[in-house]
Amino acid sequence: SNRDIASSCDIIFLAVKPQNIEAVLDEISDVVTDKKTVVSIAAGITLSYLESKLKTKQIIRVMPNTPALVQEGMSVYSLCECFHGKEVNIVKSILMSIGRVIALPERLMDAVTALSGSGPAFIALFIEAMIEAGEKMEISRTDAAELAVQTLLGTARLLDTGMPPEKLRQMVTSPGGTTAAGLKVFEEKGFKSLVEDALFAAKKRAEELGRAK
Repeated sequence: SNRDIASSCDIIFLAVKPQNIEAVLDEISDVVTDKKTVVSIAAGITLSYLESKLKTKQIIRVMPNTPALVQEGMSVYSLCECFHGKEVNIVKSILMSIGRVIALPERLMDAVTALSGSGPAFIALFIEAMIEAGEKMEISRTDAAELAVQTLLGTARLLDTGMPPEKLRQMVTSPGGTTAAGLKVFEEKGFKSLVEDALFAAKKRAEELGRAK
């Protein structure tokens, strides 16, 4: 049971949906002593809420993302202000085994949830659209998928060198060329505003999940 596992562990990961967090906390709260460290990856669930439900103050809030499945994840963590244990280094090591890790203030965690937590789905939607457009241009779905995914991977690698996205966009774009024609459509359709609206909607939902507790 969850209670038995929590009782036997020094570091406890709460890897449940936010809708289920209260039931899990109620189940394990009496065995989570002040010597244990709790790591929560439940979206929108605040450190203060976790503190109110548990005896321990050694609590870490983490927002990972799906690319952790291939060791390319992006995890962001925030600590309870009174956290004093060396366990944070153990948790960081665990998270580093599935990708990159940075620490940010908890006040930014809902924004992180929108940007990197939900981000893989948004990027996947863009790739879906590219593949479907490729099919309409008579490229097979298999070939269109390879073209789109490899373009994404290569672009990400270039940006990971520190190249600003604006510079990369300018490198690819020639005046009056094919890229310029496509970018003009994005601009006319308000692409950046659409992305911003989607991210803010995701952030708002993360805030709502937190307030519900």
